[in-house]
Amino acid sequence: MLFAVPPGIGHVFPVVPLAWALRAAGHEVLVATAADGVAAVVRAGLPVVDTAPGLDVKAVFGAGQDTGRALAAQLREHGEEFVRSGGRTPDFVLGLYARISDRMAGETVRLARYWRPDVVVHTADQGAGLLAACATGVPSVEHGINFVREDALPERFLPFLAETAARLGVPDRLPERAALHVVPAEFLVGDGEGWPLRYVPYNAGGVLPDWLCRPAERPRVLVTLGTVLPSLGGLGGVAPLLAATAELDAEVLLAFGDGVDADALGPLPANTRLTGWVPLAALLASCSAIVHHGGSGTTLTALAAGVPQLVLPQAADQFVNAEVVAAHGLGVRRDPSEVDTATIRSLVADGELRVAARAAVARIRAQPAPAAVVPRLEALARRVPSPAPA
Repeated sequence: MLFAVPPGIGHVFPVVPLAWALRAAGHEVLVATAADGVAAVVRAGLPVVDTAPGLDVKAVFGAGQDTGRALAAQLREHGEEFVRSGGRTPDFVLGLYARISDRMAGETVRLARYWRPDVVVHTADQGAGLLAACATGVPSVEHGINFVREDALPERFLPFLAETAARLGVPDRLPERAALHVVPAEFLVGDGEGWPLRYVPYNAGGVLPDWLCRPAERPRVLVTLGTVLPSLGGLGGVAPLLAATAELDAEVLLAFGDGVDADALGPLPANTRLTGWVPLAALLASCSAIVHHGGSGTTLTALAAGVPQLVLPQAADQFVNAEVVAAHGLGVRRDPSEVDTATIRSLVADGELRVAARAAVARIRAQPAPAAVVPRLEALARRVPSPAPA
């Protein structure tokens, strides 16, 4: 099975449980990705091919030092469009996907033609994986990583990939397809059918600090903005959050990973602890609430942990994720400018939110585990003859 995913840990992490389920069942698995995704796959213990050595994702997106904030603003604008359209991916976002897919497609398609996978598993935004399936005629399996289902997305995406496909000699016809949805059907936005797949939080390994292995003396609130937004727009948006949490009778965990210049924040409030890189699921196990940007991995990991959420969406599908959280009583959505101490305090104290969040855990655990989906992928592969040797 060939897994083709965009660069970045937020795309790699959600597919690791299925990749390992296939490995455990005796199947060969190879991952095609680039940039930060390569190191993330290595940490997951899986073989990987760098399909775009030296790729600078921000440069491809036109997000240099002076333009990162402009791109973030555009993604915010189109994030609202995502919600208004009922989960239909905006053309602007498809254009961004196509840019990065073009840089990775040549090597991904070459790899597929050489390695001859039985199935190509890819995320919806990885056009290189879709083209690899088209090039070899094997089934394409779209691995969901968020709350969106969009059956028509491959047909809409192909025209954005037309020049790339022509350059690589890839036919413009779609292969047999399947989709995996990682959240229960009642939480999904958009139209389409697919196979349910339990979301299993994977956030890489990490050494747990001593304080995390002891009972908390007061409620813990986790604050994170993920890994992408701080790299685009910096940490300027964190100051209002810190001001809002400084007056809480709670321990505030500030989690931005190891690649962010936290010195820009200045002195931290007395109740705030900067965690460095600690697996998100391990942090959430002792938390009473989480404040975050609405990234899919963060939202789904919090959902799987049964922790009420305050979501401050800033780009693309984060707005859809935030709407789902609010609509199902799993937390609240706010604009970053609207955050205050009372909002976060009520998140910790609201019993109804906590009950709804814990009920969502049961729904997620009722989904088929990755190991249970393996036979369906095997059956799909048997329906389509393996490609001939290159």
